[in-house]
Amino acid sequence: MPSDKKSCHGHFDCLRASSGSRRMASMLKNLQKVRSYMVWHLENMGFWGTFKVVLSRIAKAFAPRKRKRKTVVEDNDLPADEHVLNLRPGDLVEVKSAEEILATLDKTRRHKGLLWMTGMRKYCGERYRVYKRLETILLESNGEIRKMKNTVLLEGVMCDGAEFCGCDRSCFHFWREVWLRRVPE
Repeated sequence: MPSDKKSCHGHFDCLRASSGSRRMASMLKNLQKVRSYMVWHLENMGFWGTFKVVLSRIAKAFAPRKRKRKTVVEDNDLPADEHVLNLRPGDLVEVKSAEEILATLDKTRRHKGLLWMTGMRKYCGERYRVYKRLETILLESNGEIRKMKNTVLLEGVMCDGAEFCGCDRSCFHFWREVWLRRVPE
């Protein structure tokens, strides 16, 4: 080996002391993700609905895999004007019922990519003022700047962290306009 290069552990580099903590963090992240999905399904679909979803996912995991064809994702089947309320700060809105909101979500519980989070259900049927429109956000995970459409923050409507292992960040929930209805003053 040339003397100007530092020696290393080669293939056994992964056995250093720090590698175990990374592996454990990855496992804990996956467990938290599973817990979050289970809580959401129990909260929104009840025990038997959750049981059916879990059984179908297990069956799908063990089913023979077919090659997937690329498909175009269709937009939700709601009328276009229902997606855009053009809400402004100070507007009074009512959060739609959980059933109405669930009808707008795809199979990954998202509306146009925005997740309907565990814990948002408790705000259904309540009235709030629009705090701010979201136009641009920074994703902390990778530093990406992302543009947002038809999304607002509501005054005083924040995540309490109960469903996320007691997280204390108090983040605003992001609300698609399709999940809200304008209320006359």
